[in-house]
Amino acid sequence: MRVFLRLLTLLTPTVILAAVTQAPPASAEAACRPGSGVDLSGRNLTTAALPADLTCADLHGATLDGVRLRAPLTRANLRGASLKGADLSTVSMAGADLREADLTEANLPGADARGADLREATLDDAMFAYAHLEGADLRGVRMVRAKAYNAQFDGARLTGADLREASVYYADLRRADLTDVRAAGARFYNAILIDTVFHRTDLTKAEMYSTAADGATFQDADVTEANLRDATGLDLAGSKGVPTDLPAPGANCEPGSGQRYAGRDLTGVSDFPDDLSCADLTGARLDGLNLSSVRLDRAILRKASLSGARLRSLKGADLRQARLIGADVGSGDLTGADLGSAVLATANLGSADLRGASFKGADLRDARLGSAKGDRADFTGAMMEHADLSSGQYFDAVFRNASLIGADLSSTHLKGASFQGADVTDMETANVDDADLSGSTSEMPVGWVVVLWLLGLAAAALAARMALGVVRRRRAAVRERARFEDSRRAVEEEVTSLGEEIDLLDQAGTDAEAADWHEALDAYDAAKAALAAARDEAGLKAVRDIVHRGRDALTRPGGTRRKGGGRREQR
Repeated sequence: MRVFLRLLTLLTPTVILAAVTQAPPASAEAACRPGSGVDLSGRNLTTAALPADLTCADLHGATLDGVRLRAPLTRANLRGASLKGADLSTVSMAGADLREADLTEANLPGADARGADLREATLDDAMFAYAHLEGADLRGVRMVRAKAYNAQFDGARLTGADLREASVYYADLRRADLTDVRAAGARFYNAILIDTVFHRTDLTKAEMYSTAADGATFQDADVTEANLRDATGLDLAGSKGVPTDLPAPGANCEPGSGQRYAGRDLTGVSDFPDDLSCADLTGARLDGLNLSSVRLDRAILRKASLSGARLRSLKGADLRQARLIGADVGSGDLTGADLGSAVLATANLGSADLRGASFKGADLRDARLGSAKGDRADFTGAMMEHADLSSGQYFDAVFRNASLIGADLSSTHLKGASFQGADVTDMETANVDDADLSGSTSEMPVGWVVVLWLLGLAAAALAARMALGVVRRRRAAVRERARFEDSRRAVEEEVTSLGEEIDLLDQAGTDAEAADWHEALDAYDAAKAALAAARDEAGLKAVRDIVHRGRDALTRPGGTRRKGGGRREQR
């Protein structure tokens, strides 16, 4: 026996392989043990003639780079083998051991790897479209940029796998486990994801539109900027990040039944889905964001922070106790919305549709509602001091117990509006149609002069002079405020003009010294902040000085050029 083995070691590999090919096919052995067949382990087989059947063969550590294989590899041991660029099209590898094997750029379309063990294997840039991997163990596998479209992964384990930029579209991944998988930029569109597990999966910028995701779980998965348009059965409960696209909510969805972002700080999100109708954004932070293109109809935004945000579509939304200080909802749709106890001081609701909306107890001081439509709107108990409601329409609106001190309702249509218990001191009502202020109160009741006349001519004259002085002072204060508002608008235009000049230079894209460019940007931001805080002419003068510094930076020799700076946030 020893002599025979000695002779075998003297034979060339080609002779050995030729002899092996004459051996009875291992496939004849039913359910042979992996690696119990032909022993070709550790050998360089790139130029060798291989047996016609490698079922259960021992090829662990073998080199098969670029080899075209057609022999069955069912239950073969290929652990640690090198198969870079190998062609295994339609080859049967069911139950094979491919742990730590290198299949970089390998070609495996239509291959059968059901139940195969591919743990820690490398399949970067590999092609295995239409391959069968049902029940395969792919834990820790690398599949970067791999092409596995239309592949079958039913019940496969991919925990900890790397699928970055992989093409897995139209694949069947039902019941597959993708826990802790890195799949940033991967393409899953039109895939079957029924009952698929995406726990802690990185799906940033993944393409997942038109997927069937019934029963799929996304606990702690990152779906930032993922495209989930037209996905069916999708439930992102427990996920992180905001996708760029989501399935369109139903036309009559229930408030809060959409995506859930309650309590989340979303101020860093740059791209929102177009439709967040019925989403739950309770207590979310959205300050300063431009959401004018996002539908928030019937969304829950209770106690949300939206100061300085731009909004348009809020039909039927729940905004109770929300903060909308300085928010821009001009020409927006707030029909049927509930803004009870919301803070809308200095907000812009000009030309907005407020029909049927509730502003009970809301803070609308200095808010701009010019030309708005507020038929049947409820302003009960609202603070509306110096609010601008001019040229609006408020048929059957309720202003019961509201504070309208110094408010401007000139040229407003108020047919059927109720002012019971409202404070209308110094309220401007010039050219008002059908105003019925019965039941309202004022610091200067109409019957005051009559009462003073009954107390005596002397007392009446003195009281009249005092009252006249009060009226004059108040009118002077109103005129002063009007002048201040005119000045403020002029200064606001100067600030806006500075921003437009910066935008024009930004669009020109010429190179520059960063110091002058950033000085102009800083001046613009400082001017906006100073304008918001200005309460008198001195404050407005400070804003003009800041604008002057900004323009000086832009016009300074060498200062009209930009260097490396990013674009300013959209105003």
